[in-house]
Amino acid sequence: MKKSILAIAALALMAWGCSSDDLSGPAGIPEGTDARPTWQVPNFDLYEQTMSVEVLLQDTLAKYASEQDIIAATINNEVRGVATAQLVDDQWQFSLIVGSNESGVNVGLSYYCDKLHRIFTTSWTTFDANTAPMGTDGIYKPQFIKK
Repeated sequence: MKKSILAIAALALMAWGCSSDDLSGPAGIPEGTDARPTWQVPNFDLYEQTMSVEVLLQDTLAKYASEQDIIAATINNEVRGVATAQLVDDQWQFSLIVGSNESGVNVGLSYYCDKLHRIFTTSWTTFDANTAPMGTDGIYKPQFIKK
């Protein structure tokens, strides 16, 4: 009887540990306690230039994405662009417009994942108003989580 109980407990632990809904440990990303940010779309009339980019969510985070997610571009810790998540052809993307008065400045990117209650931040790119809206290099699919 004791062995049966231990076997059932071991099976239950194995099933729980392999769950695709598990958001912690090596199988997933740990949940956080971040509140949804109140990032506001800036007044683009204040900036001489804008850069429009379709940002795709990296595969590691895509399984946690929802329409409640939000992304913000920052320059010198000031929000310069905000976009919400959209599911397009089974891929999460953000139509982001970033404003600046000068080219070549560093742009950071912050992503809030509603399901994980976490904000992920990365150093993203340098501001260039001539950047194509869509493409395949790193600025279009930034890496918030390094593998």
